[in-house]
Amino acid sequence: MTDFFPTDPLYPFFSVFSFFSFFLPLIPLTWHLQAWNSGACFYMIWASLLGFIGFVNSIVWAGKVLDVAPVWCDITTHINLAACFAIPLSSLCIIRRLYLIASSQLVLTLLERRRAFIIDTILCFVLPLVFMALQYISQGHRYAIWEEIGCSPYMYRTLVGVLLANPPIIITGLISAVYGVLCIKALFRQLRKQNESLRFTNTPSFTADRYIPIFTLTALEIICTTPLATFALITNIKQGIAPWISWDYVHADFDFIPAAPSVIWKSNQVARIGLETERWITSTFGIIIFLFLGTTKEARKHYSRAFRRLSRHLGHRTTEGNSEVDESDNIPDYSLTETADSLPTTIDICQESVI
Repeated sequence: MTDFFPTDPLYPFFSVFSFFSFFLPLIPLTWHLQAWNSGACFYMIWASLLGFIGFVNSIVWAGKVLDVAPVWCDITTHINLAACFAIPLSSLCIIRRLYLIASSQLVLTLLERRRAFIIDTILCFVLPLVFMALQYISQGHRYAIWEEIGCSPYMYRTLVGVLLANPPIIITGLISAVYGVLCIKALFRQLRKQNESLRFTNTPSFTADRYIPIFTLTALEIICTTPLATFALITNIKQGIAPWISWDYVHADFDFIPAAPSVIWKSNQVARIGLETERWITSTFGIIIFLFLGTTKEARKHYSRAFRRLSRHLGHRTTEGNSEVDESDNIPDYSLTETADSLPTTIDICQESVI
């Protein structure tokens, strides 16, 4: 049996990086599910899936370009296509929620929670699946295989394909930017009220230690989503738009799987920048969201509770009294207390194979 050796000088650093991007978002996911923070939950799930795909791909296709897992590639290619839209849409839901909380317009009754969950599900799950299905119009092959990177979508770059891929994300980013600006303005109003009254606001979400994280996250959303999607659009246009001849022409060799060794795609500057940027950014989402959701004061309380439960399970006693331990085991409502939910987003830049 032929041995294949990784050609990536950073191997297995990217694999380890992607594994943490897959695993870390799952840690705060549990209590955000309990708090009905659906936008943040969808973001964590999609980011975790992207991290897992990057982790597996970087191992399976380290040093090889063989089509060794066609079922895996068919599934993950569609997940990648959906995630292109799901990540910015999830971020939009998070930014909107932050704005409503910052402006004191959100009263989380049970009815409002259900309504928010339905809206977030449509935007973060249903709509990405619709856009994913529409990508088939310009999908020239089932997928392409890139050595070191693995399988990814292969799109036939037509005007229809470009319009279906890039403008929806640009529009989503612009809407998020509007909500982001409104959120930042609402934060400054909250700060001004606090300075005037010399006390904290009655809204528990906006204690002083959270102003900077919220401001940072909304600013990152404004800076990243639309500019990156616009850059992807310009890149696609500069590479050239192929004419739409017919449906049969675009899908004539749909089952053919193009493959490119790393020495080939790395020799193409545009392909190298696009592929490397895409895989590193998509594998960064999970780690970034954990840094903001998994390291907060409430998250540390959860870790402390988990440690105490583990200690009791092992027969040890913590220094706190039993009444204090029991009281701390109650799950707080993170709908009001957890606000570090928004992340920068990017678009999966779909390019034609350089083969």
